[in-house]
Amino acid sequence: MPAVKNKGIAGDEFCAMVYASCLQSGANTLTFTKLETGYGTLDKSAWNIRRIEYYLSATDLDKLLTSADGISMALTTSALVSALSLSSAAVLDLFQLQLYYSAAAMQLIEMPFIRDFTNLPGGGKLCLPNPLYLAVNSTSLATAVTAYMRISFTVQPLEDNQWVELVEQTRLLT
Repeated sequence: MPAVKNKGIAGDEFCAMVYASCLQSGANTLTFTKLETGYGTLDKSAWNIRRIEYYLSATDLDKLLTSADGISMALTTSALVSALSLSSAAVLDLFQLQLYYSAAAMQLIEMPFIRDFTNLPGGGKLCLPNPLYLAVNSTSLATAVTAYMRISFTVQPLEDNQWVELVEQTRLLT
């Protein structure tokens, strides 16, 4: 029988998962929760994010009453961004939910909201595992919401030059 190579050092074969929740500090406020990843800022490894699942409770979905109401959830590398926008290098992924319906129209919303990155080159979205934040913001809601996120990823060790390139790309040092 051939020997089985341990992929934990050279790169994960199977996805690992991390889970986070973020309760807004108040309605319509941008709030962040730091993901506890177990990695230091200077660890020379990356996460290849394969999939992000965003969740909202039925109670929070029921807060979307008019076309002005909205909920945004994001994965960011900083808690210092002032707005959730893909134009910010710190925002790795953004999911925005805004419903356009009347009270008479019934809508079926399936959870989770899935962001699949497996079709990207390399099979996912490469990022530094620390720092990472779940961010949530709402627009025109009467009360705060709670966002939930589950990330499926593999760990990819990096050479010194690859790590520096990824750091520069995510503007950690600049």
